[in-house]
Amino acid sequence: MPCIDTALMGSYWYLSAPILLLFSLLGSISCLQNVSGNQGGTVTLTVKLNLPAQNQWVVTWRFGVSPIASAAVGNPPTYNNSCTDRCRLYGNANLQLDNLTPADTGEYTVIVTNINAGQQQTEQFHLTVYSAVTSAENVAGTEGKSVYLTVKLDLPAMRQVQWRVNSSTLIVIGSTGGSPAYTDNYRGRCHLYDNTTLRLDNLTHADTGEYSLSVSNLDSGATVTGSVYLTVYSPLSYPTLNVNNTYPVNDTSVTLHCDAGGQNVVNYTFYKDGVTACSQPHVTCNKDFLYFQPITMSDTGRYTCKIENPISSNTSQPLSIIVIGRVSGVTLSSNASSGLLCPGKDSVTLTCSALGTNVTFSWYLDGAPLPQDSRYHLMNSNSSLIISPVERTDSGSFICIGSNSLNSETSNLLTLRLGCTPDGNVQCNAVRLGQMVTLSCSWPGGNPAANVTMIFQNTRYTEQDTVTMDVPLNDISSGAELTCLGTQEGHFSFSTMILGTPMGATSNSVSLVKKGENVTMSVNLNWNRNVSPRIQILPATFSWFHRSSDRPLSVSGGKISVISSDYKSELVISSVTDSDNGIYECIAENFIGKSTFLFELSVTAGSNQLSPGAIAGIVIGVLFIVALIPLTIFFILRKKNNKKTPTPTNPVYENTGPQAPNTYDRVILGSKENMAESKPQESGYQELQFPHTNVYNHLRNTPR
Repeated sequence: MPCIDTALMGSYWYLSAPILLLFSLLGSISCLQNVSGNQGGTVTLTVKLNLPAQNQWVVTWRFGVSPIASAAVGNPPTYNNSCTDRCRLYGNANLQLDNLTPADTGEYTVIVTNINAGQQQTEQFHLTVYSAVTSAENVAGTEGKSVYLTVKLDLPAMRQVQWRVNSSTLIVIGSTGGSPAYTDNYRGRCHLYDNTTLRLDNLTHADTGEYSLSVSNLDSGATVTGSVYLTVYSPLSYPTLNVNNTYPVNDTSVTLHCDAGGQNVVNYTFYKDGVTACSQPHVTCNKDFLYFQPITMSDTGRYTCKIENPISSNTSQPLSIIVIGRVSGVTLSSNASSGLLCPGKDSVTLTCSALGTNVTFSWYLDGAPLPQDSRYHLMNSNSSLIISPVERTDSGSFICIGSNSLNSETSNLLTLRLGCTPDGNVQCNAVRLGQMVTLSCSWPGGNPAANVTMIFQNTRYTEQDTVTMDVPLNDISSGAELTCLGTQEGHFSFSTMILGTPMGATSNSVSLVKKGENVTMSVNLNWNRNVSPRIQILPATFSWFHRSSDRPLSVSGGKISVISSDYKSELVISSVTDSDNGIYECIAENFIGKSTFLFELSVTAGSNQLSPGAIAGIVIGVLFIVALIPLTIFFILRKKNNKKTPTPTNPVYENTGPQAPNTYDRVILGSKENMAESKPQESGYQELQFPHTNVYNHLRNTPR
């Protein structure tokens, strides 16, 4: 005999023995499964039958007597009635129900038919859907909407149910197997479900109250009760935020009121600039009131209040509160970081700052209102004064006064320091006059004048702007240092000159240069000590020699050119020939001594191309022959009595473009790595670098 639990027996106690016998012949009936779910949730009805192979059975689900889902062999599941769009029938016959409502409470039956054997298996479920609110909780309803009232009680199979409001007014009464009976006031807007849940429609504020459920056991006569309290709310409209003083004075008491206009509000929240405002120690919130005790300058801002009930919320329009503070801390400052301003050249910005609210500023010079002057520019609501440029007349004392409706306050005095800093850096110099050398340090142009200090051979000399000293030439050793220091109104500058023979980088190498190419030889003077970024060396004069001659190189004719400065010299030879072979010597000399730099040039045979002179000769010859052709033709035509004969056309080559310019070598620069090994009067071969091959003029055929 199949298993049938007492609940199922209660529902089918009236079945006759023949019907039960028929069920046993058709297939097994499992025990009733009690399943519960929450409103809005999901539940799965799990089948525990011994199922045949999936391709041999048909499954059907019913809610009460109505089919809701089915699946046949080879076909997808189909859904009906309340199961459409929120059920899912799985391959193992389990049924999933989504978005549960109290109306889903009831009996569910699954029937599995074995097609081959002609047998059926049946399993039943009782689903109870509970509201999210239990009897111990309050229920919130929305005016004009519906609400489900549920009390969790143990329900007997045979029962009578009654719902009342406020313990006296009867709403509905119903019994197992019968239709609910509604009282006149609730007929048409109530519905009692089998699981005792009561749905109340078209809510009004009059529906607020305590609703009690009584369930009586018809077999034993026992009765259980439970209750839930319903509050009907209306959607909230926005409140109004008021303050007893829109412009309160700092350190006074102020009150804000959130006026909801009599609406049913559960909670009030105050915000300042989007952040809750009741967390400050001097702020107290009590329902719809906020108290500042007292208000401070930091409380200036935009305030709102938010009202809430269980079904809605709304927020007030912003209210701006400006706390007025007394003027204090008026300070006058300048952006002149160095402190010294040059009349007619520099500009300055004076800034007046103050604490307080709605502060206005006025300016004074030497106790009188600031005079009208096109050089004075008031900016940023008169809190800044730009003077462009400053003049001697601005040497007085400036003040500013900050004021508002409560008080005024005067700033500190500010006096501009007028003067000019020297241009550039302090300079070192050394000039030989016979057997004496005049050393000098100079930093002119300052106002007031700069103090300049010379340090030489452990001796210090200080003057304004420029300091000089004559020293015998014999007293100066090579490598001696002349140091110059300059100070003026907080500015500082220094420079060092090395009194030594010219020094530069050398490279002992022999370079091969093809005949007809250009070559550049370069000497750069430098110093190999990293004393400071401001190091000077003595200037030098340069002389270039070819070892084949003791005389300096001749730069006439344009083939050889020398370009020199105080610290650099370049020798450029264009279109080298065999006669340019040999060793070249550059002598750099100053009054301390001289240094020699050697370069070895080796000219090799170039390509078989013609030299520029040969090309020029050929071109002149061709042009001469071309010029004779018309004259020859003229005499031939006269001799033949002006007979017309065809004039031969011969190609003529023209120089179609200017001669390509000489291309200088890559400039040879001294290497600092080699400087430490250099000594005065030592020689070294300087590296030669050579250019690309000369480019000849383009030739083209030109018809006569």
